[in-house]
Amino acid sequence: MSKISDSILEEIQNRCDITEIVSGYIPLKKAGRNFKANCPFHHEKTASFVVSPDKQIFHCFGCGEGGDVFSFIMKQERMDFPEAVRFLGDKVGVEVKNEVNPSYSQAGSFTSSLYVVNELAEKYFKQNLLNQDDRQADLAINYLQKRGLNKSAIENFNLGLAVDKWDGLLNFLRKNAISQDLILKSGLVVKNSNGKVFDCFRNRIMFPICNSQGKKIGFGGRIWSDESGANSSNQPKYINSPETEVYKKSKNLYGFNQSKKFIVDKDYCIVVEGYLDVIIPFEAGIKNIVASCGTAFTSEHARLLKRYTHNLVIVFDSDTAGQEATLRSLDLLIEEGLNVKIARLEAGFDPDSYVRKYGGVEFQNLVDNANSLFDYKMNLLCLKLNKSVPEEKAKIAASMLETINKIKDAILRSTYIKKLSESLMVKEELLFSELKKIKSFPTGGNDISKVNTQKIYKMSKIAEKMLMSLMFEDGGFIKDLKQIVDYDEFSDPIAKKIVKHLYEQDLAVCNPIELFKQIGDNQINSFICNLLVSDMGIDNKKKSFEDCVRKIKKDKIQLQLDALHQQINKIKQSESQELMGLLKQYNELKKEQNAYETVSKKEN
Repeated sequence: MSKISDSILEEIQNRCDITEIVSGYIPLKKAGRNFKANCPFHHEKTASFVVSPDKQIFHCFGCGEGGDVFSFIMKQERMDFPEAVRFLGDKVGVEVKNEVNPSYSQAGSFTSSLYVVNELAEKYFKQNLLNQDDRQADLAINYLQKRGLNKSAIENFNLGLAVDKWDGLLNFLRKNAISQDLILKSGLVVKNSNGKVFDCFRNRIMFPICNSQGKKIGFGGRIWSDESGANSSNQPKYINSPETEVYKKSKNLYGFNQSKKFIVDKDYCIVVEGYLDVIIPFEAGIKNIVASCGTAFTSEHARLLKRYTHNLVIVFDSDTAGQEATLRSLDLLIEEGLNVKIARLEAGFDPDSYVRKYGGVEFQNLVDNANSLFDYKMNLLCLKLNKSVPEEKAKIAASMLETINKIKDAILRSTYIKKLSESLMVKEELLFSELKKIKSFPTGGNDISKVNTQKIYKMSKIAEKMLMSLMFEDGGFIKDLKQIVDYDEFSDPIAKKIVKHLYEQDLAVCNPIELFKQIGDNQINSFICNLLVSDMGIDNKKKSFEDCVRKIKKDKIQLQLDALHQQINKIKQSESQELMGLLKQYNELKKEQNAYETVSKKEN
């Protein structure tokens, strides 16, 4: 597939002022040579989003997003690269053909194709459900209506029907010129050991799953039955699409694309488990709601929601599995800095059945009166353990302290310690003493070594960052660095990738916009933008360059010395040849390190 010509991209970039484009979405304030604003991609009170008109890039120091004008439009408008190019081309009067630029992402055309397959599958399932001439469709509609799903709900959530055919969807996709290989990669069909290909979903109500931009990425299928019991079986109640290039269970939440604007308005999100647990409350007017689709709540889910709110109310099923899932999620959510409450349902109810019986207003009351995470976890633990028994009281305290330790706010942490003290009738100072025993790093010798190693890496990264900044300012430093430092000597993996690319391409200039296109990596884009909008305060460039090189060399030697030191300490026999060899290596490295120290002292 041909690409958009570099001349077209260059013309669009030359005509686009990133400051003007960004200011069309958010108000920018002058800050020296740059502009600042609250980031449009995550919630923040202090502006950390910077736009550089000189370099034509943006970067957020809060969430790490960064890039050029194309990157901004892709993120803001939820577009892929070709769409963003056409969008900007229309703005500045440059005609762009419907072509793809593989330099940004070779995988772009494949993922776009998967979206197309899922869109077609959704169309097929909807046609099946709305087929007025089909008896099975009529029965399925009746079933949905009895489950509380009216016509509005069916349309709003694009529900469909997988009919009782082994190759219904397969043949539909083939008729729409989709290759069998792509259909298989979509996860909508499978191939058995005999080579026969057939539909994954049959006799199921279909729930399309979308990403946060509303693109179809997969499906959930629920088994159903009519009044006679037809279609009931021993099959699982729900099956989901397998993970694909576009569908990752750990990163996507059902209903999020429809609920996100309501989450922002309400400044909290209700988290439930299943598809109907979202749809029924949503149709009853409770729209700031998402589902984890029965899977464990992950850090990726938490980070996605953090862009829209820091407040969650969890409403999981009242059964034991639901309670256990809630407990497992608590610590993870707290670590991500989210404020968590838990609403408890009556026994035997889930959000779907609760709303159908009591209505949306009662469900909202339940949410409004949700328990704090402390009360919820404490109640569950006290149901399992007897706090009157000293050993079990200690277990309750230990479990609660694990959670309290993850709370970053010191005042809130202290408040919960006081509550725990009152509940267990244990002195606060004893609980604080136990809390201090929960360390981020164990105190063993090997762990001290790890901490020292992390400190060295941290300091090296500062020197590496300064070197990168110098290379972006003056391409002559690239040639100088290549002669004395191998890219493998860089400790930061992103810096290493950039330097490797500069070396291998034999580039004499660090042009950030060109690197965005050539490397095509969002992490690298963000790293470069962070670097370019940060003020490194470099006065004497040549001396700074030499100091940074020495720092990298010295740190590499120190890491080798530390590794040798550990090996030497493990050897018991002082006369062994192995020990003598290690000591010789150690002394040689020490001399090399001292040589760098001597040069540094002379220059200072």
